Amino acid sequence: PVKLISVGDGDTVRVTSRQGRKITIRLACIDAPETSQGASGKWSTETLKGLIQGKSIALKPQVKDRYGRTVAEVYVGSRNINLQMVQEGAAFAYRKYLKQCDEDGYLKAEMEAMKRKLGVWGPYKVDQKPWDYRRSRRR
Repeated sequence: PVKLISVGDGDTVRVTSRQGRKITIRLACIDAPETSQGASGKWSTETLKGLIQGKSIALKPQVKDRYGRTVAEVYVGSRNINLQMVQEGAAFAYRKYLKQCDEDGYLKAEMEAMKRKLGVWGPYKVDQKPWDYRRSRRR
């Protein structure tokens, strides 16, 4: 288990490891709306906070990303929080990086959220997927 320090946005958290090191975690296999994407970004962040704040969380690390963050699936007990974010429409299945996760599970969760018009598929709809939004801001 690790100790939660803060939730940066819908797919990034800071934790303290068992050794006392502060680590930034990028949630694997999902991409959430950016905070600067308005209500959808804020709602996604709040959803993640609600799922993990005050709970015992564990990580299933995968790799380090180009920014030095640990990319991991986050668990509360046996519940995969990354997958739950997609199920609730608070994040997208990040197709570019699905290979190291349960690809079918994430895609099915996204289709279900889309059908049910949850989160980013309904009241928190975004004009651009987060990856397109980031790319458009780099120009």
